Amino acid sequence: MSHILLIDDDEDMLAMTGRWLEKAGYTVTKAQSGKEALEMLAVEKPDLILLDYAMPGMNGPQVLRQIRSRSDCSNVKVLYRTGLDDTDAANLDGEYKADGIVAKAEGKPGLMRAVSSVLG
Repeated sequence: MSHILLIDDDEDMLAMTGRWLEKAGYTVTKAQSGKEALEMLAVEKPDLILLDYAMPGMNGPQVLRQIRSRSDCSNVKVLYRTGLDDTDAANLDGEYKADGIVAKAEGKPGLMRAVSSVLG
């Protein structure tokens, strides 16, 4: 089964999302900050990164820019997760675009659909 890296500054959201994905059979690694996630990527390469869009310190777009600039991560898929009401506010255009976005408000069904869609 696929390996997913979760990046979210909200500890409860990280734990809950991790449980959902593990019960679905995915291998899950968790990071509470962009800095921590980038350090993990030096050691292991997930198939998918679920990246919180709005985080303190290094936000989702800043983390994604770092991920996309690494040649060893060129095949890693990235989905933004956002608490924003308007997912259009999370820009998916440009050189450092994500592979998709899913609103946290969509809960488990929306998350599982998005993950399945990106991983095939």
